[in-house]
Amino acid sequence: MPKSPPPPPRGGSSRGSSSGRGSSRRAAPTKVGKPFPWGTVLGSLVLGAVLIGVVTYAALNQGSGISSVLTDPDNNIEGVVISDEKTLTRNHVQGSVNYPRVPPPGGDHNPAPQQCAVYNAAIAPEHAVHSLEHGAVWITYDPAGAADQVDALAATAGGDPYLLMSPIAGQDSPILLTAWGRQLAVSKADDERVDQFINAYSRNGPQTPERGAACVGNTTTGPVRVAAPDGAILPSGAATAPATGAPSPAASPPAAPVPSPATS
Repeated sequence: MPKSPPPPPRGGSSRGSSSGRGSSRRAAPTKVGKPFPWGTVLGSLVLGAVLIGVVTYAALNQGSGISSVLTDPDNNIEGVVISDEKTLTRNHVQGSVNYPRVPPPGGDHNPAPQQCAVYNAAIAPEHAVHSLEHGAVWITYDPAGAADQVDALAATAGGDPYLLMSPIAGQDSPILLTAWGRQLAVSKADDERVDQFINAYSRNGPQTPERGAACVGNTTTGPVRVAAPDGAILPSGAATAPATGAPSPAASPPAAPVPSPATS
């Protein structure tokens, strides 16, 4: 009986080493590093800087519109006309003054200021200019204008110790606001610049020559508009009361200018 071939050795392979085939192991893949995302990083940095700038600007400039009007009204209230300070002399004089224009924004004036109030008739500009020197704002209007505009102005000026209001027939604008060395012409009482001008220039505005001086308790030269019993301002043409205080010396003979004292 023929002999069977001996079994292959244990641990051996049924594939001969001389088969000519290479190793069956695959080579490990080569690791390829990802490029650093410079574009994403730079874009994020730029966007963050822009956002920080916007937030910082908004925080620093919150309310800057209001602040700039109050601190620098000459450059932030549209239409304000500024007089040359050299032309605004401040001598005390008796009698009338030949102002280049009425209402005048300053100049020589009567020693007695005009009491701040709402008037239904023209007042002596010599007294009103002295009030401007003390920080008053003088609101004048053409009486030929609409009555509702006059009533709205009176509601604004009534009771304020640094506001004057009176009519001037034929003035250049329906409404003029005048402070020392400053004037603003508007056509409507609800123009936002009316409040801006008053808030910026009345009392101790930056243009005021004599800050802290009063605009009350001196002289009046025209009929004062009477308040209703409940304190409301009566409409145009309502009854008026005679002025209180010393009579106006505006019609007295002119006298030589007297230098203005340090306080008046």
